[in-house]
Amino acid sequence: MSLMPFSSPLALLGLLSAIPLIILYMIRPKPKDLPFPSTAFIREGEAKPTASLNRLITDPLFWVQLLVIIFLVLAAAGPYTEARGTQGEHLVVVIDLSASMEASYSDAKEIFLRYASGEERVSIVLAESIPIVSLREGNGEQARTTIESLSPRAVSADLSAGMMMAKSLLGAEGGQILVISDFISWTGDDPEVTRRLIESEGTGVVFVDSGGGGDNAGIVGGWIIDSGGVLNYSCLIRNYGRTRTVPITIEGPWGGTSTNSRTIDSGGESYLTFDAFPGVNSVTLEVDDAISSDNRAYVYSPELRPRRVLYVGDDGPVLSALRSISTVDVSRTGDYGGFDLVVIENGTADGELNRYVYGGGKVVYIASNDSASPEYLPVRIAGVVNESAPLWTRNPVFAEDLHLDEVEVYSHLQASPRPGSVTIAEANAVPVVSYWRLGGGTVVYMGLSDERSDFYLRPEYPIFWYEMIGWLTNVPEASDSNRRTGEIVRLGETMVVDAAGERISTDVLLLDRVGIYRFAGRTIAANIYDPVESNLLGGRTLNLGSFTGGETAEKVIKKDLSPWLVLIAAGLVVLELAILRRRRES
Repeated sequence: MSLMPFSSPLALLGLLSAIPLIILYMIRPKPKDLPFPSTAFIREGEAKPTASLNRLITDPLFWVQLLVIIFLVLAAAGPYTEARGTQGEHLVVVIDLSASMEASYSDAKEIFLRYASGEERVSIVLAESIPIVSLREGNGEQARTTIESLSPRAVSADLSAGMMMAKSLLGAEGGQILVISDFISWTGDDPEVTRRLIESEGTGVVFVDSGGGGDNAGIVGGWIIDSGGVLNYSCLIRNYGRTRTVPITIEGPWGGTSTNSRTIDSGGESYLTFDAFPGVNSVTLEVDDAISSDNRAYVYSPELRPRRVLYVGDDGPVLSALRSISTVDVSRTGDYGGFDLVVIENGTADGELNRYVYGGGKVVYIASNDSASPEYLPVRIAGVVNESAPLWTRNPVFAEDLHLDEVEVYSHLQASPRPGSVTIAEANAVPVVSYWRLGGGTVVYMGLSDERSDFYLRPEYPIFWYEMIGWLTNVPEASDSNRRTGEIVRLGETMVVDAAGERISTDVLLLDRVGIYRFAGRTIAANIYDPVESNLLGGRTLNLGSFTGGETAEKVIKKDLSPWLVLIAAGLVVLELAILRRRRES
């Protein structure tokens, strides 16, 4: 006879917790009502060892509590049974959510429901620029609800990456993979090659063509030239259908609009150029065609007014770097509230500065010694480490291309991060550059002083200050504010993002819709700009294949028994409460 298997057998050590329960019942005397004279000694009511052992055996409350402990410990150990089943019980559907699928997504949903109906377990992988698991081993109703909530995104699909993720979801148990796509275009590896690789391991893969096609005109390219205060924007419009006249609307940041039109031959193209002023600008093709996401493009022009910076410190490399930036006006006196940024060297506790930060102000604290450690800093300064150390970039944020790891650090302050802070660079696991959000503002700790490193001698030093000031005061480069869909923006920390009409919370932002994204005072415009995705006249004929028929391979299916044991324990707890209530009433 084989013992019941457990997924976490070490949890059975929890059965030792029954020992204190047994001891408690053996040493606890049972109360007994005895009539006695006020002058008599009570010897008749003394507990006897034999009585406690007898009570341990006969008291139903003891057995109920003991069984609760046993069942909860067994549930924690994860008991399961094994049974033989067939390979086809788990179906993983890889569904193409690229922009071109807008023309055939209703057909794709019907195909999905036809194949998924009657399946015991269905998982769904979304094929976008990166694969995303939308449903893991759900039932038919969950699969239907999930597929109805999805819609194509303004990206290209990496079908092969989605298929490999589907294979990993099947695991050793196996199953079948269904790929639903228009197979017009994709990124990454060839899906046919990936299918042969997966099928060589015994998993069936079926391609189902959702159709697609149709006339389409779209904005397939966009370029920006910064002409000083105004961005000159050019876009390429291409017609993948019959010859047509395309009405065009250009909208500026203050609601002003202008209209235009272009007659574009079948397969032809046309360029459009206009000036984009500070704020959000857009150009829209007023056409009703197969794909809507390429009919509009957004251009965000950052506000280019000079940033006012208050510097509180001695003359040196920091002041020289600030004065070298043409978009920065540096002052050395004034009230904190009148400045976009305050740079302070070796400051101390300052109530006015605290109020400035909590009210939304930005502060860079330059620490060259350990004489002070104000509470508004993202670190606690506790001393000096007088030894060289390599500098490592943990989270680049604004310093991604500055090669901070090449900076030579002679010595550094001993600093420990406060909860909620983000370390940008560190030396021997000690934060050297870090920041945190405090109230409505941001404080940056800068431990790379000229006395302790050669950073100020490097050409990257003024660039570091330029990038940091732009990041803190929300003045990014025009190229950073205008991206292509499919790109990933790492935010450094979890924050709320207004993502093209949807509000999400994330630390890694996938730009998968055309529109405007806003977070932490920043604005990004995302556009598809993909001539391959916009062209529905292409496509490639693939071997669709079929699932393995006839005799299917068997597998071992584990059925978890823990929920049943927890349910039994809950019932015993209810019984225990009933016993206690009855005893109180009697």
